[in-house]
Amino acid sequence: MQIQKRKTIDIPAGEAGEKRGFILSREVIYVFIAAAVAGWFGFGYVKENAFLKPRVKHSIIEKDVHLKEPPYLPDITGYTIENIEAKIRPPINGKVVFDKISYYPEFSEFMEDDAPRKLRLVQRRISPKALIIKSGHYTWSTLFAEVQKIDPQGKLIQKIEENKYILRVPLGVLIGASLAITDKDTPELRLSKQGNAFLVNAGEMFIIRTTVKGWDEIKKTNTAYIDKHDFRPFITSWSGGHLYTAGAKIASLGYLKGKSYGFSYSGCTSCKKINPFLPPATGATIDTEFYDMFYGFYSYEAEDVAMVRNVYHDNIIYAIDPHDRSKRLIIAENKTYGTKYKHGIIVSREVNDSWIFGNHTYGNKGSGIMIDRISRNNTIANNLSENNEQDGLTFFESQDNITWGNTFRNNKRNGVLIRNSWGIKMYNDVIEGNNGVAVEAYSVDLRPKEVHRDYELDPFTQKADVVIVGAKIKSTGPSIFKMADTDFIDLSDIKIWAGTDLFSSAYSYDRRGILKAIENPQSVVRIDIGYKSTDTVKFPTKHE
Repeated sequence: MQIQKRKTIDIPAGEAGEKRGFILSREVIYVFIAAAVAGWFGFGYVKENAFLKPRVKHSIIEKDVHLKEPPYLPDITGYTIENIEAKIRPPINGKVVFDKISYYPEFSEFMEDDAPRKLRLVQRRISPKALIIKSGHYTWSTLFAEVQKIDPQGKLIQKIEENKYILRVPLGVLIGASLAITDKDTPELRLSKQGNAFLVNAGEMFIIRTTVKGWDEIKKTNTAYIDKHDFRPFITSWSGGHLYTAGAKIASLGYLKGKSYGFSYSGCTSCKKINPFLPPATGATIDTEFYDMFYGFYSYEAEDVAMVRNVYHDNIIYAIDPHDRSKRLIIAENKTYGTKYKHGIIVSREVNDSWIFGNHTYGNKGSGIMIDRISRNNTIANNLSENNEQDGLTFFESQDNITWGNTFRNNKRNGVLIRNSWGIKMYNDVIEGNNGVAVEAYSVDLRPKEVHRDYELDPFTQKADVVIVGAKIKSTGPSIFKMADTDFIDLSDIKIWAGTDLFSSAYSYDRRGILKAIENPQSVVRIDIGYKSTDTVKFPTKHE
């Protein structure tokens, strides 16, 4: 039997090797892809389960953080133009002199630095002079008649068209005297820049339904803001003084010189050396428009001043800026907008026991509202702070303050920012549409960054916490809350509409569990990131 030989097909060795290499390479690629996919999902699992992140802890605490009623707010119904006008005394002639400024402590603050030199040049006197109302009660027209006896040529006060006047020298109203500038006889008072004119009072001064403004006699227009050191006229009320404005317009005043900021209520150090029992400056400003001011409002150791229903717009540094140890201020139902450099409303350096409510602050270069530098026991309620370049509300180094029923929306940073501040309690606020987070709270050692800060005058403690109750939050920012070195955030009855993280992506947390817990009005959820303040960075203030 003949055996048939099997026919073979010759395959070139090179071609077979190439196919085997291709198959092997493809298998390696598949293995690599599979490993990468598995690694990605594995890393995602690790990431989601916080093996690589610090974890936000939450717990239910036994603590009643709810306010049963809204916080106390003072009654402002009595702040009317008619009631302010009723305080004006009937005109009685007293004593008016054109006298050396150096004789009167009310002017000593303004005679430092280059101010005396300018006044000497303007007045061509070695010892500059001012008009002084030493006694009596004057309207502007009765004052003008009195001054004409010593100044018939109108070099000190000039009357121009339509009963308007130009003041060309400083003018002071002393304790016991009063001056009323009203539309009944003075529709407009211009304070001359070229004359270095300004108004100060330690007695009573009223500005009612009229316009007072800085005036450039060369350019025949309002004193334009050129530079912070460039003189512009101003109005300052001293210790013992009462300053009232109602239905008025105040414009184009103030520059960077102590107590010359524009419109001020201030303690008078030189006056108190003579009479240490002088009461703080006080008064009220209502239904008045302030614009193009270096500061729309400034205070220093003033008390019981009311700012009600005013409009502050297009001012330079601040609209409203109560400062050092001012107390029991009412800042209510004002509009503050268009501030060019900083904040709409700021209280700073131990401004305590005050009320900021019903204001609309918007379109400012800084924050809408700021509570700064150990300002305590203040109530911030029913305000609308929106479209500001920084935060809706900022707390810096200020503890034990309350917010209630505010709306912070569409600000370019956070809704609320809390730095080195604790005992902050927020109730029933609406926080929505801000570019940053809804609420950020953190503590930090300021010394490496703020190297020129006076830490005895402006101390801090590295500590932060906040209680948030009844908030309604809508956000598309990076997260709802942001924390860094914060002792805790307590949350209760929180409603959130957001498609973003609850906390910073730097932390892991039980999102579903926390969201469910914080919605419950009967429970308080404490958010803890493991930081505990020690109060190791603490300084006494110079006034403690």
